[in-house]
Amino acid sequence: MTSTILSNSLFTKTQQRVLGLLYGAPGKSFYTNEIVRIAAIGRGTVTRELVKLAAAGVLTVSAAGNRKHYQANPDCLVYAELVKIARKLFDVEIPKAEPKVKPKKKPVQAKPAQTQVKKASEKPAVVVEEKPQALQPVVEKVAPKTRVKTGITITVDDEGQMGFF
Repeated sequence: MTSTILSNSLFTKTQQRVLGLLYGAPGKSFYTNEIVRIAAIGRGTVTRELVKLAAAGVLTVSAAGNRKHYQANPDCLVYAELVKIARKLFDVEIPKAEPKVKPKKKPVQAKPAQTQVKKASEKPAVVVEEKPQALQPVVEKVAPKTRVKTGITITVDDEGQMGFF
């Protein structure tokens, strides 16, 4: 309870979430959309805060392709203190790296069922059962509808009042 009051009086909600994320995992960088998603705050608010913190030297910014990655700046004068504050005061869960999922193998399609018919004097014969053919869609041609133009009549009476009909 005391930590919530203290953190709310020292930092805005956006600052708490951004600093809590970046200084809660100081060795990890996050791109803008990740920060917005995890912080659950609007993109504009988060972007303004990131620009402000980067300009102050609290965060480092690096570009990877068309993404900007933000990370806690270890050269910041208050780096160690911000790491401690983030871990003590800010309640932000840092997502763990998702394990790579192996693609599932395609299921093997069953072959048509084969039945064997045996007669006492003959060699066994193999009979293959065929699948029924797929139904073909029925396309109906519909006559085009004629369009009726509707008009609006505007009338003005002697007093200057307009009427629509």
